[in-house]
Amino acid sequence: MNEIRAYRATDLEAVVSIWNQALRRDAICPGRFTSWLVGDPDYRPGEDSGFLVGVRGGRPIGFVRVVIRRWPNDRVGLEPENGWMPVLAVDPAHQRQGVGTALVQAALEYLRRAGRKRMWVCGNTGSAPGYVFPGVDKDAYAGAFAMLTKLGFVVDHEPVAMLGDVVDFDVVRHEHDAWSTGSDVEVTALTPERAYDFMTFLAEAFPGDWNLAARAKIRAGDFGRVLIASADGRIIGYCQWEGEHFGPFGVAAEARSRRVGAKLFVEAVKRIRAADGRTVWFNWADEAAARFYARYGLRPTRRFAILRKDL
Repeated sequence: MNEIRAYRATDLEAVVSIWNQALRRDAICPGRFTSWLVGDPDYRPGEDSGFLVGVRGGRPIGFVRVVIRRWPNDRVGLEPENGWMPVLAVDPAHQRQGVGTALVQAALEYLRRAGRKRMWVCGNTGSAPGYVFPGVDKDAYAGAFAMLTKLGFVVDHEPVAMLGDVVDFDVVRHEHDAWSTGSDVEVTALTPERAYDFMTFLAEAFPGDWNLAARAKIRAGDFGRVLIASADGRIIGYCQWEGEHFGPFGVAAEARSRRVGAKLFVEAVKRIRAADGRTVWFNWADEAAARFYARYGLRPTRRFAILRKDL
């Protein structure tokens, strides 16, 4: 490899081609790639962009995206000790030649120069700037996983992606189970009148990226695809979705013995079905959440490893 340099606009075609060859389970098109990168508030075009391209013979053969926050993660702020590597890819024709290792080392050095103390691959719960997937797909990208562990990265936790058929979802049975306790809980769609209380709840119970996702729904006026659970007028849980993609989804810790999550999920599935949905799916469930979804027939479709390395 001749050099590692910052991404240039003329790299677009080559970088997208590398992405689709190396990250075969996560295909992307030029428009979506540009939206993901250039539209990211943490991306600044130029030499300090954090998008590094490996070049051989004048042509890109691999790349890495490394992120430092330039836009606050809601009330969590800029997280000045952390950096993230959401995407790494090497042209298959140039793999096993040290290209990936060189790109990772360049990413680590980028973070050291910025005074960071830790790198996450790809994100941690509540904080995943540049999010494409939660971590390294251990099955599809086993080579990348082996390389990173050899370089001293350790597994922090292992979320799964899950999917379930909702055409035959037993609404009557699941509703009965959900409401067998916690009858004082009310589940409704978010309304403009409750938006302030909703964002206050999120800031206190789930600080971080979920607040940004919720704000996007409010900005779009998409109140009908956000459900809130309340007791005595106080919000204790919520969920949101887009089409058949479910989440984020959270219940306040003190309310988790009242089947609030079950109530929210069953009601969301009912609405997804009513909108002609056939499945419900998501990319990121930690161990406890995966057990919850399995009760409703969802099954894992991908296994990820979220890794970290102290610098």
